[in-house]
Amino acid sequence: MLDNRFQKTLFHLTSVLTAFFPRAGAKFFDALLPPIIGNRFLVRQILEKNIKTVQQISQFKRILVIPDIHIGDALFMQATVSAFRDFFPEAQIDYVCKKAVACLIEGNPDISNLYPIFTGTVFPSDSDIEAIQKIASENPYDLCFNGSPFFEDDQLFPKGQKILNFMSVAPLLVRNDIDRTGINHFLFQAYQFPAQLLSSVFSPKRTLPFTGIPVILSDQAVAEAQALLQSVPRSAGQPIVFLNPDTASPYTRIPFEQQLALLKGLAQLKYRILLGSAFTAKGIEQQLIDALKPSDREYVSIVPTSLSLDGYAALIDFTDVFISGDTGPLHIGAARKFSKSGNFKFQNKTFVVSVFGATPARMSGYDSTNPLFPPANQDTASRTYVSESPCRNITCVNKMAKTCRVVRCFEVLDTAAIVADIQAHLSRSKTAR
Repeated sequence: MLDNRFQKTLFHLTSVLTAFFPRAGAKFFDALLPPIIGNRFLVRQILEKNIKTVQQISQFKRILVIPDIHIGDALFMQATVSAFRDFFPEAQIDYVCKKAVACLIEGNPDISNLYPIFTGTVFPSDSDIEAIQKIASENPYDLCFNGSPFFEDDQLFPKGQKILNFMSVAPLLVRNDIDRTGINHFLFQAYQFPAQLLSSVFSPKRTLPFTGIPVILSDQAVAEAQALLQSVPRSAGQPIVFLNPDTASPYTRIPFEQQLALLKGLAQLKYRILLGSAFTAKGIEQQLIDALKPSDREYVSIVPTSLSLDGYAALIDFTDVFISGDTGPLHIGAARKFSKSGNFKFQNKTFVVSVFGATPARMSGYDSTNPLFPPANQDTASRTYVSESPCRNITCVNKMAKTCRVVRCFEVLDTAAIVADIQAHLSRSKTAR
């Protein structure tokens, strides 16, 4: 595993510099690091090295894909499986994921064997590493695809194992950002990266365009969501807006005052509002409700923590709008929902609204109005909103290692514009219906 102490020290120092010199520090890092990391020669060299790895593999009968341990990563790295399946329809393609996320992935027809083994939180645990080592050593894989920055190839895989590492796409993403070209979203790069390498040697057998990843939901998850909705007071035709108030990091979590402004604006429009329960910023949902005046409070209902993760995913599909910062539930909202049993047809018409603070919006946001972003995998529009921040810079990509004492990531966020855009979208949808 990478030296987390070194990472913490490095990113702590960047946080200290931008705390004392927010604008100058941000300009310094953005001027210094991108030209080095995104050097055209480096991008070309890495591409040639990865193509050479693909050319050295005599067959692609058994492939292992390993995402990072977080919910969002486990979801969007399914795109890598889709890329391999496009070229090798008969191959055994195995997939590793976090135990808690398996309920959203089980049933994906592109995955041969699902190994729900990860139990770590921010970083992989020793048992996570040992579990992968065991799988990789007991199965003679022709290729292992490592999608986590916290797993070292030499420690994880048997000697001589052919490996592609998703982190090698980082210089290309930085280059794209400098040139303002291409889609930098991790989800689409998780597909494009292996697909581009394979197309240099093979022709795809499946040629449908890649539009995003699925979540596969059980009948029980649907029943959970329906039962919760039945307990929520709602008038006929009243739109449902679902706000996720939590993220894993304070640098990506919409601040309390801005969330309160969103709730007030949505309540004024008399929308039914579902407010998710927080697991990191515990209690924020009740604090938000308590801060509303009674006439606004009657429009808001809390989604309890007892709702399962797949029930949560099904619930999003029943809503008209889903709002979230940069976190796992955002990618759940953007994913296309499928019934595991085939007994239920999902709407897949949720307007996904992503709100960004520290992290680069192009790497995780969904926006059907901006060619530099992918749309959500829904049959309706999606939007990304980026707050203004004096100190945002390239080092903010590692939100878990930053230590800024004052969170300035959302210093200016036009919540009124977000509410107005939601109102306009729902008005257009109502007219269309």
